Amino acid sequence: MTTTVSPLRRIIGLAIALTTVVTLGGAAAHAAPTSTSGDTGTAGATVAHRLALRVDGAVGRRLHLSNADLARLPQRTITLTYQSGSGPQTHTYTGPLLLDVLNRAQPRFDPQIKNHKLRHVVTATGSDRYQAAFAWGEIDPDFEGKTVLVAITEDGQPTADGRPRVVVPGDRHGGRYVSSLVSLQLTAPRR
Repeated sequence: MTTTVSPLRRIIGLAIALTTVVTLGGAAAHAAPTSTSGDTGTAGATVAHRLALRVDGAVGRRLHLSNADLARLPQRTITLTYQSGSGPQTHTYTGPLLLDVLNRAQPRFDPQIKNHKLRHVVTATGSDRYQAAFAWGEIDPDFEGKTVLVAITEDGQPTADGRPRVVVPGDRHGGRYVSSLVSLQLTAPRR
């Protein structure tokens, strides 16, 4: 039996392989073991854990997701232009929706509180501690439904450092395009 692999799946597979080779060649000696909670998809691989995206906060399942885990989620590809500090940039990004990543972690919303999810905020943090926030209503299809991505490729290649990048279609400036993404935290208001 012959199976056909889509060009997108082939690119994602190559991106993951390239990231692994580059990481093993240059940074494996510096990788510190990280404990995992939830789903990893690459159990026991110290290097993969070093590059894992942590998802926690007001969720039922705390996760550490590798690029391979992110590649297994439904993928979107978008081309967009945004203003950066050096002028306008146009790129094509591929990755899962931020909403799909967060839903995998099972957000904890109280059904007894009307529209409780609209009180929640997602904070994306990069490896340099740069942060940007998103209201749940921005990404929820019942409200704005913005197609915010957790991109694992840029212009058909792995991201520059092998870490995901938050991409925000509709933002004129790239201030919320968090590079080198290390964590997503869902926070609920205090009562």
